[in-house]
Amino acid sequence: MKFTNLGGATAILEHRGKRMLFDPWLDDGIFHGAWYHWPKMQVGIEDLGRFDYIYISHIHEDHCSAGTIKHLNTDAEIIVMEKKPNFVLKFLKENDFNFKKVHVIPARTEIEIAPGLKVNMVEPDPANEMAFVIDSALVIRWDDFILYNANDCQPHADGLKYIKDHYGRVDYALLPYAGGSGYPSCYVNLSEAEKKSEQQRVMMTRLNTFVKTVQELQPRHVTPFADQYVVAGSRSHLNKYISHPASPGVVQDALAAVGLKDRLVMLNSGQAYDFDKGVKTPDAPYQDVTEADREEYIAKVLKPKIYDHEKVTFFPSVPVDRLVKYARDRLWAIQQRKSAFSDLNLYLDFPGVQRRFRLPLNAADCVEVPWEQELQQPFLRVSGTDTLMIMILIGHISWNIADAALFLDYERRPNVYDPSVYVLLNYLRV
Repeated sequence: MKFTNLGGATAILEHRGKRMLFDPWLDDGIFHGAWYHWPKMQVGIEDLGRFDYIYISHIHEDHCSAGTIKHLNTDAEIIVMEKKPNFVLKFLKENDFNFKKVHVIPARTEIEIAPGLKVNMVEPDPANEMAFVIDSALVIRWDDFILYNANDCQPHADGLKYIKDHYGRVDYALLPYAGGSGYPSCYVNLSEAEKKSEQQRVMMTRLNTFVKTVQELQPRHVTPFADQYVVAGSRSHLNKYISHPASPGVVQDALAAVGLKDRLVMLNSGQAYDFDKGVKTPDAPYQDVTEADREEYIAKVLKPKIYDHEKVTFFPSVPVDRLVKYARDRLWAIQQRKSAFSDLNLYLDFPGVQRRFRLPLNAADCVEVPWEQELQQPFLRVSGTDTLMIMILIGHISWNIADAALFLDYERRPNVYDPSVYVLLNYLRV
């Protein structure tokens, strides 16, 4: 059994002459020009070769990039989790990616897709509504080798119990160690000191979850996985507050503190580990990177990058009031269907034309308010360039991706996180 790290959540598993690719993303500039690999990728699409199987965990572009997938051999078999709606299957169809076969695997159902190769899925934490709708975690039993690829799914108690009860042991675990969102980078209600404090708090929470998962699952080997990127362009200065470390190497000291560092398999991009021989190829030490390395790369390479929405300018005459009203009507219908309401006031800002709209989340109202008027607490105010906000409202860019790309500015008072509000926000489009 051999595992090759490419970068992020993209990797190759090889056994008995068969090759499986995890979450294809090798092209830079995804998320509308915002995301680039960090640490830098040391392999390219041309280095991949052919595959027998391709696992796609979910629809986010750092796991499912059309710019990479279009180069893959179509006689490969796709592995996805059964979901309704299934955004990955929709993505494959819309892009006319006609692969040989697609295995749709229900949660907690082990299916043999080839002699000796059984695949299973574990659902995301139901408490995380957004992840539960789109994400998946993979468990592979390939002959007598058990691999658990959690990718972006934060492990949860019931899921880990299922894995332990059903498999008894895990030979190799690929576990998230960080997370990416616009908090605290994009929150203007926070001072610089508060942003740094919140950054450390969020990072330590995720790192502690990584350690506790290793302690609970006791895998023979473990690698910190996914969430490796840097934001380019005019918002790249916000990377210094982003809530994930500059390097996955941060887990080394954390596992050493609990006596589990010997479980770690740390791999550079393009480096492979042979589990049968216990050797790395090429035989080179892990190259850790620092925040200073990242900032140098940003300054020299990434800061001049241009986002997609910065290449377009809409006329000021675009009727943003009508777009907001149509989007609000759609959101209200969904709120009623889901019985999802909140006392929070949502404000949408279009700073170029200085227009602001208040959308109370407990009524169908959509009111334009004076630009200088005091905002009614509790509130979440969201602002972006006028072009960006229009693109989001018409559905060209999703709120979720705009958040991950650090495109938006937020003001939240009081500064209390209500995940249900952010789930609702994603329905706000025409």
